Amino acid sequence: MKKLQILRAVLDFFWFFSLISGIGILILLTLYLFDSNMDIPVKIKGHVITPTTLLSKLIILANVISGFLFLYSIYVLRKVVGYFQRKEIFKSEVIENFNLIGKLVISSSLISHLSLFIFTYINRGTVGFSIEFGSYDSFLISISLGLFFMVISEVFKIAKNIKEENELTI
Repeated sequence: MKKLQILRAVLDFFWFFSLISGIGILILLTLYLFDSNMDIPVKIKGHVITPTTLLSKLIILANVISGFLFLYSIYVLRKVVGYFQRKEIFKSEVIENFNLIGKLVISSSLISHLSLFIFTYINRGTVGFSIEFGSYDSFLISISLGLFFMVISEVFKIAKNIKEENELTI
């Protein structure tokens, strides 16, 4: 149970500071995207984007939305850890939340990477495909992590059914 408490503390710490920075990003984003005098470049995953065109503003907005989807997945994971702390492991909400976390992580990754792919393709005129190694922000790792949460959801669903069958036979 000590590991569960440490996980909860880390998630709470991350959630708190991400929420504060998320509020700041929302405030600055409205000023940044709608003020034509602010031509400060933004660096997203190694791509420098200056909000001078509608496309560049949409790319920045898509990546902010992607970040908030990931932040919401952390919020849902915090709820799951709360269920685990209360020893409510096989609740339907836990199974649904694991599936939701997987969908959110995959959606966040797809939005982020596809928007940057489109930006690179339009600005360079060629397909800008690259695979990065040594980074935890890799597209393949993000998709794998999302699928892992969806598989965990299925495993918990099977375990819940087995538990209910065992309770009925005794």
